Amino acid sequence: MKKLIALVLMVSMVAFVFVDVSRAADPNMPKRPMFDPNAIRGMVVVEKDANGVITAVKVENRRRGTWNVVLDAKGKELGETMANKLVTVIGKETTKDDQKWLTVGKYTEMKRPEGYGGPGDPNRPRRPGGPGGPPPGAPGEGGK
Repeated sequence: MKKLIALVLMVSMVAFVFVDVSRAADPNMPKRPMFDPNAIRGMVVVEKDANGVITAVKVENRRRGTWNVVLDAKGKELGETMANKLVTVIGKETTKDDQKWLTVGKYTEMKRPEGYGGPGDPNRPRRPGGPGGPPPGAPGEGGK
């Protein structure tokens, strides 16, 4: 019995190594960007005066709060090009008078995953009885 258990463990270890090596060597595997824990992700909110000149740019994140963007060349560029869009910003964060300020180093627009159509997507799974979903008790939906 001990030999059988040892054999099963050995075979499973070899299988794990084979799968790991084959995944690493797959050239068709999609490239994922590296996760940067210092990056700030959020919605760009732009405030303009009556003449249309940008007076303030902010990056709002529901969980981490709001950052005021320093209006240097990169800050103004962020406000002009990414207004009302989700972005990832990498830069220098400082605190002044209990407010968070961000000097923009670089930024990128965040994209939704391919195939995600949002709440109106007909391919999105629905709860029975929920908005846009099948009625409760419909066949194939856990009903009768």
